[in-house]
Formats: sequence, structure tokens, C-alpha cells
Amino acid sequence: PGDLLTIKGLNFSSFPEKNIVRFNQTVVTAESVTDTAITVIIPELTTKSAGVTVRSNGKISNKKNLNLVQVKVFSDKFERDDVALVGNSADPNPLGEHWQIGIGKFALENKKLATHAAGMQAYMFYRHPEVDMKSGDGNFFKLSAEINVSAGSFGGIIINAQDDGKSFYLLRITGTLLQFLKSGSGGPETDHWVSVIISSDFEGLAAGTTYKVELSSSTPGQIILKVTNVSTNGLVINRTIEDSNPYTGGVPGFYYFGLANPTDIYFDNMTLELQ
Repeated sequence: PGDLLTIKGLNFSSFPEKNIVRFNQTVVTAESVTDTAITVIIPELTTKSAGVTVRSNGKISNKKNLNLVQVKVFSDKFERDDVALVGNSADPNPLGEHWQIGIGKFALENKKLATHAAGMQAYMFYRHPEVDMKSGDGNFFKLSAEINVSAGSFGGIIINAQDDGKSFYLLRITGTLLQFLKSGSGGPETDHWVSVIISSDFEGLAAGTTYKVELSSSTPGQIILKVTNVSTNGLVINRTIEDSNPYTGGVPGFYYFGLANPTDIYFDNMTLELQ
């Protein structure tokens, strides 16, 4: 309620009062109009969804259903003091109250999550009581984060990590290679990959470059993957991934596999939207 909403269509009246906009049976006054767009303020309603229609120039539009559930936003920009490499034995976790290290070591460095530990595989999760990455039945999630990986090592973004802390989806990159993997109950440390969904080289990927990764889903088994170059805003990949036996719910996280020295992997600006 109170948000501005733009309704797009054709043949609206140029006179605001001649466009009758209804949210269910509630009439809403147009704030501005053109022949192809009407802007209104979402009214207070007792329901979590509304059928929106427009009557203009004597004709009634088709109805569009609008979900009015508040989106929850969780974020961590790592704007904290430096912390040296730490493993899962530290209690409380100095990296942040909602972070849980599965295996390996992570650090805070120059307002980023970082690691320089070669020869090991590691991952950590963002666990918050209200975080559950569901999709479908009115639920969706959108996770975005920045990642920078040095040559010869893997860095990755985790989604839908299950309660066992081993089973999840993992997007990871190294050089020009991008992989989207599904781990099993043995976890990545045992190379228990249930499925290799993507494993391809992509033009525009390069070591030591910062990329923004976006992973979103509103339908179980369908995940939209988008990767852009932060400095140029150039699109590297935009693809819908499908899995017929999907993981649902769970939490996000970060992953790395330091294969060679020097290992310089950085994560930053994590934002998770849930509905």
C-alpha cells in the first residue's frame, strides 16, 4: 500500500477521470495517464492479492492479478573491520552473526568477504530465522552478490542449501569457465555432484574481474541465472536453468576452491529478496 504502480496497455483516455481503475471492487484514482500507461497508488486492502482492471473509453480491460505480499530483504555488504582467516571452530563467528562456516576458512578484508587459502575447498551459509528460499505458490527469491576470482581457483554462489549443509545448487567460475552444479549429501568436498547442469566457457569471463551474479526463481525447478561485468555492465549470461527434481527452500551462501597460489577470492554486496 502506498507504492506507485504503472499499468501498461493501449487506448487509455488522456483524461484521468475517464479511466476507472479497480483493485477488486475498490476504485483507485489515476495519478497520471497517457494513452499507453496509467499510474496509480496501491490502496489499502484486506486481501493479499487483487484483480486489477481498467475501464476506459467505454471498454473494460482484461483482468491482471497482482500479488500484494510484502517482500523481505536481507543483505550484507561486509562493511566491518578486518578479520583474519577463521574456520568453523570460532564461536561466535566473527564474520557476522548470521554466517555459518561449513568447512574451510574465510576472512573479512577491505570491506569484503575474502580468502587466500590455497589447496582447500570451503563454503559458508547465511542462516537467518526468516530465510527460506521457496518458490511457487506465491513465493519467489532473488539473490544477488558480487564475486572476483583469481586465476586457477574457483569461486561460487550457493542457493537452496538444505538442512544437511551438503546439498545445494552451486554456481562457480574459474577463468572463462562457468559451472552450475547440484551437490548431493556427500557435499562438494567428496565431489558428490548429483548433476552438472552447466559447464561451459563464456566470452566475457576472465580471472580477476568482478562480476554481479543474480539467481532468481518463482517456479520450483526453474532458476534464472544472470551474470554481468560490474565495471562495464556487460551481460555475460542470461539463462533459465531447469531441474526436474529440484531443491526448494534452504539458504544461500558462498563457496571457493583454492587450487593454486596466490588465491585471491572476494565476495561482496549480497542481497536476498524473498516473498
